Amino acid sequence: MVVAVVLIPLVVAAACALPIGRLARPLAVLSGLMTAGSVAAAVWLGIGGGSVDLYYWAAPLGAQLAVGWDGWSAIMLMLSGALFAAGAAASGGVPRPRAYFALWSLLQGAVAGVFVSRDLLLFFASHEALVVPLVLLLWGWGGPDRRAATRRLAAMWLTGSSLLLTGILALGVGAHTFSFAALSDYRLAETSQILLALLFLAAFAMRLPLFPFHAWLVRAYVTAPAPVAVVLAGVISKTAVYAIARICLPLFPRGMADLGPYLLALATVGALYGAILATRQRDTRRVIAYASLAEVDLIAVGVFVATPEGLPGALIASVSHGLLVAILALLAAALARRLGSFGFGPGGLGTRAPVLMALFVLAILGLVGVPGLSGAPGQLLILAAAFAVSPGIGLLASLVPIILAACGAFLLRAVFFGHPAALGRDLGWRERGLVIVLIAIAIVVGVVPRSVADLADRAGPALTELRR
Repeated sequence: MVVAVVLIPLVVAAACALPIGRLARPLAVLSGLMTAGSVAAAVWLGIGGGSVDLYYWAAPLGAQLAVGWDGWSAIMLMLSGALFAAGAAASGGVPRPRAYFALWSLLQGAVAGVFVSRDLLLFFASHEALVVPLVLLLWGWGGPDRRAATRRLAAMWLTGSSLLLTGILALGVGAHTFSFAALSDYRLAETSQILLALLFLAAFAMRLPLFPFHAWLVRAYVTAPAPVAVVLAGVISKTAVYAIARICLPLFPRGMADLGPYLLALATVGALYGAILATRQRDTRRVIAYASLAEVDLIAVGVFVATPEGLPGALIASVSHGLLVAILALLAAALARRLGSFGFGPGGLGTRAPVLMALFVLAILGLVGVPGLSGAPGQLLILAAAFAVSPGIGLLASLVPIILAACGAFLLRAVFFGHPAALGRDLGWRERGLVIVLIAIAIVVGVVPRSVADLADRAGPALTELRR
């Protein structure tokens, strides 16, 4: 089952290279749904949770192909499957569809590889493999600024990757193993833990992105096609959150504890920075990009706190952010099709597109943490954990949803209110259906947030056990 979640998208990618014409898109949608559905079914039935499959290929070096899932990775696999299916469904009319969906499926397979790896070398291979299809999707199907945005993203990410590889080799060669399980019992001096944690965090901070390593983010989000922006913000940033929680915290506990105050400060500043800059934008894509920066840095606060409240809060907030940023990206694309650009336009669209306005309102309310939607439980847990560790950090972090609420109110007023628009139409049923499904999931997570933690606990170790 674990290997299948990687093989399914890879088989679909190979199929898309064949002259199958219109079948490429349905196959890509099916691949995402099969990943999410099979993992959910396996977790519910108690199949494969916590177990690891080993395949040795260089035993003297301790190198092995170890795959498995725990609670966190199972939830992330379900989220990634759902968002890859939604993104593929929204990718209608793309030029060169066979190449597009082949790269799309390769990206899905690489992301799944990150979440099921239980060996540092396999993790690194998957972590870097996802860069290739992502860069090609941005380069081949992005907007006018795609080349400069792609170069900046690739340069920053590969710089972090070189430091990550250095850290992996230093740790694995010294311990004579690259296995997560074996390395969790390997004892390092405190100084070594700090140095290795910095090497690992250099790569993960780039992809999160953690302030101030966000220079690639806005240009990439703005130039990416809407479906690619969905997985870039909703899924790929979560690989960094997952890696910090699953690798850095268990392997370098004392080093992360020493670095914790500085990391918390960076994450809090980044969250406030993103929220404030979101209020100054007049382009929906840029608003979503900076709001996403604020949210993922707030999630990072929960991970860096690493308490029994912070880690579950970060997991629930990761699921919520993935769903809501996907909804906003899809709605922004629908809005641009009606206005002719991603700018706010002359306003007054609410009279002609009430369903579009209502869905925008729900997504924004979820993002700022209104109870009953998915954003509230994770944010409350993260803020409670932050206040317990540092009242100052907690107070500053609590300003983020307030600023985002003001930003969302301004966006809604600028786009939907004012003198009734002369042109425009409401969402069609195909556009509505995709967004409504994602909003329904966000409502379930908001009303029953324990469902996420329960599924995670059924799939493997409790979240607080990830940190030794």
